[in-house]
Amino acid sequence: MNMKWIKSNQKFSHKAELDRHVRSFLYKRKAALSEGTLKVLKVIWRHAVKYPGVAFLKKQTLANKTDLSTRTVTRAVNKLVNEGLIEKVTTKKPNGRQGVNLIIFLPQADLFLPEDVTPHVTPDVTPQTSNKSSSDKLKPLKSTTETKKKQRKASFSNFDSIDHTFLPSFIPVSFIEVTKPFLNPGEVLNAWRTVESAYRQAALKWPVEDYLSVITETFKRSVFAYKSGMVRKELLAYYYGGLVQSFKEVVRKEVIEDRQTLYYDWLNE
Repeated sequence: MNMKWIKSNQKFSHKAELDRHVRSFLYKRKAALSEGTLKVLKVIWRHAVKYPGVAFLKKQTLANKTDLSTRTVTRAVNKLVNEGLIEKVTTKKPNGRQGVNLIIFLPQADLFLPEDVTPHVTPDVTPQTSNKSSSDKLKPLKSTTETKKKQRKASFSNFDSIDHTFLPSFIPVSFIEVTKPFLNPGEVLNAWRTVESAYRQAALKWPVEDYLSVITETFKRSVFAYKSGMVRKELLAYYYGGLVQSFKEVVRKEVIEDRQTLYYDWLNE
């Protein structure tokens, strides 16, 4: 395979840049991905290190490494293509036959990545051994952590001046409009994370954005109950429970409306 041609298709110059874009994508879209798709993404990501952002894996290889069927792998790759994270580029062998498809990671617009949102899953350099005891190692680590916290607190001393227009664009505008009279910007972000967490627990057919009417109505009911003193939980904890129940009702409706559904295990949902 022509290495110069591979390099010409690279979108990232080094691994750290690739990791940042993939982690930003996961922060925004992970809730919309199935477990199988996440497995496939993890394998592709780990194989896109030698030439950052470029992997060449056969469909069967992906299936073997993820313990998934080739059909599931195909759906997962197509999902990642449709989501705009990767693209497939066909290669040809010297004899003219089709070669292994290149999988190329694409830069993500509107990067947003809080600290430690997703774990590093790409291969890391093996750390050097040290003769220091574990207690000696913890002291500078603790000091560094405390220093970072102080620096962060100082840099955000004027946090009160940040309004809802500073929120990341992956939070739907309609959700912000409904929640901002009751929540500050940081709480709105946490509320959307609550939505994504509840969404991941449900077996819904469509992306989370397609259920905004249910999401906002559940929030309104939660606020009413909270303000009326009907619940003792924190608002977002109560909201999460309401979302779980609301999503279960939607799942039931989707199953009933799907004529191809012959059986659904309601007892184990």
